[in-house]
Amino acid sequence: MDAALIATDEVGTRRRRLPRLPAMRAGVRWGLGLLGLLLALAIFGPLVSPYTYDEQAQALLGLPHAPSAAHWLGTDELGRDELTRLLYGGRISLSIGLAGAVVATLFGTAVGALAGYAGGWVDRVTMRLTDVMLSIPALPLVLVVAGMIRPTPTLLVLLIAGLIWTPSARLVRAQVRSLKAADFVAAARALGVGPLRIVVRHILPNAVGAIAVSGTIAVGGAILLESALSFLGFGIQPPTPSWGNLLQKAQPWLVTAPWLSLPPGALIFLTILAVNLVGDGLRRGR
Repeated sequence: MDAALIATDEVGTRRRRLPRLPAMRAGVRWGLGLLGLLLALAIFGPLVSPYTYDEQAQALLGLPHAPSAAHWLGTDELGRDELTRLLYGGRISLSIGLAGAVVATLFGTAVGALAGYAGGWVDRVTMRLTDVMLSIPALPLVLVVAGMIRPTPTLLVLLIAGLIWTPSARLVRAQVRSLKAADFVAAARALGVGPLRIVVRHILPNAVGAIAVSGTIAVGGAILLESALSFLGFGIQPPTPSWGNLLQKAQPWLVTAPWLSLPPGALIFLTILAVNLVGDGLRRGR
């Protein structure tokens, strides 16, 4: 009974030490606020726009048209409203990036927890596999796969997750190796608690800080990778917009119609900045 109380108290104490939002750094609050604003624009923006993302204005066909009262960010060469396409493209880029990061973090957490708690040959084999994945250039590999198989959003999520899970695995492994020597884990073992329950109920809740940091890092990497693939023509295919293929379509008009390239580039930059602010604040602890 005493051992159980010690284990419970230790877990509770550690959980109370996790940083809470009001006590976090200003950078974390700014990052979360900016990310929330971008998500809100992507979700609700297309709903209030008077245009659809593929609607063509016949009078504006031929050349891009500059911003006006009717089209705040101008139109492309097919007469489509650029603001609507930008907001709708945010749905695609953010959803694929966030989904890829979530899948990568979950898989990396499972691999890292297995390697860190099991140790021995399981740890060695798992970490050598992780090292092999780290040594493979991500973008060329995805380009090869995407060139062989026409990528769908689901496939893109899986491809991106399959290439960015390794940092999460290494970070979680280090945390689990440290925590498995703690007194509350020894107490749980003495009570006959199984390894899976120890990892899920006692160790991982105390490694949530490391998991959150690895997750924010994965979000930035996933969004950049999706944008790069779409820019190179191997991601989301037109006419469905994403920030990456909007940049690709704007390439011939960089000088004559800069309003086509600047907004998607700026939104990619702001998204990466937001997740980096959150990740940096979580890594520092407050």
